[in-house]
Amino acid sequence: MSCLLILFPICLLPIHVFAAENRPVAGDDFFILENGKNLRIFGGTSVGRMLIRIRGEGNHFGEKQKTRYCKLKQSQNIQWALNELETGKIISRSANADEVFFGASVAKVFVAAALLDKQKGDFTTDQLRLLVKMIVVSSNTAWKELQRQIGDDGTDDSGRAAVNKFIQMLGYTNTRGFQGWWRKKDGTRIHGNELNSVELVRFVYDTYHRLYEGAEVLWEIMQATVTGRKRINKYAPKDIFIGGKTGTYDGPNVSPETVKLNTIRARNHVVSLKSGDKAYGLAILSNTGSGEDVAVLGGGLLREYLGVEPNVACK
Repeated sequence: MSCLLILFPICLLPIHVFAAENRPVAGDDFFILENGKNLRIFGGTSVGRMLIRIRGEGNHFGEKQKTRYCKLKQSQNIQWALNELETGKIISRSANADEVFFGASVAKVFVAAALLDKQKGDFTTDQLRLLVKMIVVSSNTAWKELQRQIGDDGTDDSGRAAVNKFIQMLGYTNTRGFQGWWRKKDGTRIHGNELNSVELVRFVYDTYHRLYEGAEVLWEIMQATVTGRKRINKYAPKDIFIGGKTGTYDGPNVSPETVKLNTIRARNHVVSLKSGDKAYGLAILSNTGSGEDVAVLGGGLLREYLGVEPNVACK
């Protein structure tokens, strides 16, 4: 194993030192791993049909959206972080971007990553089908099954403990990426699905640079997610490739000691954005109950900070 010290001063895992997008991505070839495994073929017909790379929807972003965008940037019920994936540098973030919000199904990316890392990037055909269902179409059944498989005894709580251990290994201090309530061996209960935008875009960076085993697999599956078309994808140009995960939940706040909100109206989206030779991470966690708010905020951030036209500038 060799390491390029210019890019990475230390090497923690036997990973590729170049980023996830530094190779041809034309057509179906995108879903062929570097070891030659074709995810669309390995997973069978159902997986092949779902693994289609997603682009922006290209909807018009006019004066109405610009006005709404500038108001949303001041809202305390929504948070965001935008970073460069080559360097990890934060381009823009809200003041509350490290505050804990309810993550809903966005937390599924951590379950997928923990499973792949545990298995050193390997997976069975059945596991690939479950991973694709969990990420691409947000299956809750697949989420719970895969989380159980990560644990040491196949139970829900052992799976939650393993996901939490993986998150700690990556160094995230304010993220609970497991599903449900984790009853620890000492009897205490900890609520999962609690995320923040700063650590979410850091996770996109870590996945892009393959800083855990199996990151390449998750990165490629995320590029086929279809649930974001009315969120960040909506006002993104059609020449931008978008991969990610959404989350939606309406209900009571069952964890008020950590999530400082009266009720939960989660409309969330974390994405990678590939425009030309540039790659970015963007996370938006919203408690406004409106997917359009996420779409408008995402579209405005692309125009204010990434040069997408028409440009936006808030006073």
